[in-house]
Amino acid sequence: MTAAAPIDFWFDFASPYGYLMAEKIDALAERHGRAVRWRPVLLFAVLRALSLPAPLESAVKRDYMLRDFDRSARHLGVAFRLPEGFPAPTQHLARGFYLVDAVDPVAARRFALAAMRAYFTEGAAIGDMANVARWMSAQRPSLGDETACLEALRGAEAKALLAQAVDEAVRQRVFGSPFVVVDGEPFFGVDRLPQIAAWLEGTLGPP
Repeated sequence: MTAAAPIDFWFDFASPYGYLMAEKIDALAERHGRAVRWRPVLLFAVLRALSLPAPLESAVKRDYMLRDFDRSARHLGVAFRLPEGFPAPTQHLARGFYLVDAVDPVAARRFALAAMRAYFTEGAAIGDMANVARWMSAQRPSLGDETACLEALRGAEAKALLAQAVDEAVRQRVFGSPFVVVDGEPFFGVDRLPQIAAWLEGTLGPP
C-alpha cells in the first residue's frame, strides 16, 4: 500500500499565525496517519516575487491582526506574547532549519518549534546568528559546536537551500503564513485547521 503524500506546511518564523499552526499541525496529521513536511520561507521575498503587499503594510489590517494574534492564541490554548520589535528578521533561522533538516528532519522540527516558542513566549532574538547556531548545535550535535554552526550559516549551502525553498514557494503560490497543502489542496491561515481536519477525515464534502 502506497503511503499518503506528506502535508506541506509553509510558514515564516516571524509569523504568529505560523507559530500557532506549528503547535497544532503535527498532532492533527498524526491522528490521520500523515507526515508533515515543514517548509520555512522568507514571506516578504515570496510576496515580492508574487507582486503582493506585505501582511502588515496596511495600518487598518495591522491594527486588526495585532489584536487577533493574542485572541487566536487564547482560542487555541497556546502560550503567546508578541515580541518587542516584531517582526524579526528570519533568514538565519530559516537557513539553520534547512541545514538541520538536510541531516535530521525530526531534529529540524524540534529546532523550529523551540525557536518559535522562545520568540513568541520569551521574546528571544531569533535574528541573532549566535542564537541560531546555539539552537542548531543543541538539537543536532553532529553539526558541531556553535562556532561550526555559525560558519555553516554563513556558507553557500545554507543560502542555496533557503533560496530553493523560496523559489518553490513562489511556484506553489504560497501567499501567506501558514499555508498548508494537503493532497494538492491549499489552506491559508491557522483558522483553517477545522477544514484541514475535515479534509483528512473525508467529511468536507464534494465541490
